[in-house]
Amino acid sequence: MKYKKFALIGMMGSGKSAVSKELNKITNIKLYEADDIFEFENNIKIKDFFKTQGEEKFRQIETEILKKILLNEEFIISTGGGVILSPENRKLLFYNDIKTIYLKTSSETIYQRIKNDKKRPLLMVENPKKEIETILNIREQFYLMADKTIETDNKTIEEITEEIIKSYE
Repeated sequence: MKYKKFALIGMMGSGKSAVSKELNKITNIKLYEADDIFEFENNIKIKDFFKTQGEEKFRQIETEILKKILLNEEFIISTGGGVILSPENRKLLFYNDIKTIYLKTSSETIYQRIKNDKKRPLLMVENPKKEIETILNIREQFYLMADKTIETDNKTIEEITEEIIKSYE
């Protein structure tokens, strides 16, 4: 592959983790799962961190993790869904030699994929379906700054990964 630096962005439930694992398997480029790194380095689940420290502190640490990953010569990053909320993170992701890929997924598909997932701190609300729509409306403008947008509804992980590879051969 011609390119060696990829960041997958998009909403929770868009398939970032699954697609990045498949991309890693095919390309052998090292994979960094940002949320897993956060939990390992801080020895706490993200949902518990949100409860005790809040989203703002989480976002600060998320930026530091992103900066560390970007020091590598090659990488695939599966980012947290809200990473693009920070202007600093947008600058890091969109104005460097990183191929950012937005996995665009409808709010209905996201809801169907994660409705039973109790690890999502932003969905611990009365109406998670409406919350997904609200979050997506806020973030979409930033997600669309990506180099490439891939519609993921009704596509397999393999189809999405193949689309990425064909785009960057």
